[in-house]
Amino acid sequence: MMTPSILRLFKVNGIRLLAAGTLLSSLSTVSMAEEVPRVAALSRAESSRATASQQNKYTFIMFYKDQDDATKSMWNTLSQNLNGKQETTSFVAVNTNDPKEQKIIEEYGVSRAPMPLTLAVAPNGAITGSFVKQINDDYIQQAFVSPTKARCMLNLQSRKMVLLCVNPSGNTSVPAGVQAFKAVPCYKDVVEVVTVDRSAPGEGDFLKELEVPASQESSIVFMAPPGVMIGQYSGQVTSQQLIAELKKAGKSCGVEGCKHCKE
Repeated sequence: MMTPSILRLFKVNGIRLLAAGTLLSSLSTVSMAEEVPRVAALSRAESSRATASQQNKYTFIMFYKDQDDATKSMWNTLSQNLNGKQETTSFVAVNTNDPKEQKIIEEYGVSRAPMPLTLAVAPNGAITGSFVKQINDDYIQQAFVSPTKARCMLNLQSRKMVLLCVNPSGNTSVPAGVQAFKAVPCYKDVVEVVTVDRSAPGEGDFLKELEVPASQESSIVFMAPPGVMIGQYSGQVTSQQLIAELKKAGKSCGVEGCKHCKE
C-alpha cells in the first residue's frame, strides 16, 4: 500500500490538469443526447466542440486577445500539426473579446488567463492539455490520452474522487470493499468507480504513470481532487481501510466529504 502523497499526475506543459480550480473556474459538460437539439443555439466554438464530441474527436481551443506574434505562432503550430488529423481532432480560435463566445470563456474561466492559451478537450469533456504562450508538436501529442485516463481526469476536474479498479484480463467485477465504500451515503455522490482491464489496448502508459504493479490480481488506485493520491491497494481492501486512508488525507483532499463525512 502506498502512503498518501500529492502526485503531479497528468501534467502537460508544466500545468496540473486534475482540478478545474487550478486554471478553470468551472467545468460543465453536456450529455451527447442533449447536444443534438442544442447545436443551433451554440456559438461557433461550442458547436465545434459539440460536433467533435459526437464524432469521438478531440477539440483544441485557442483563446487569444490580440493578433500578436505569440498568437500567430501558436495558431500556425496548431494548424500545421492538426490539419492532417481531421479524423481525430478539430481546432478553433476564440477571441476573448467576442461577445458571442462569452459562455465558453466563462465556462473555462479563462478571461484573465495569460494569452494565447490553448486547451485540449477530450471527447468526454476532460481537459487533457493546457498550453500558455507557446505550444509544440510534443505538447500536442501528450494531450491525447487513453479513454480511462480521460475518464479519471473528467471526474477529478468535476471535484469527484475516483476509485480506479485495475482488473485482470476478462474480469469486470468491482471489489466488495469498493462497492461498500461507494454505498456510504455521504460518499456515494462524490466518488466515481472506474474499471479498466490491465491488458486493455492503449492503457499501459497510464497504468505505468500510476505505478500500478504488474499482477494477476486486482489493484485499486484511490485518487481525489485536486490531485491527491490517497493510496494504492489490493483488491482485498475494505471500505473501512478506504475511509481511514481518506481521513488521513485531511485538508489535502478537495472534496468536502473527505473531512466531514460521518459514515
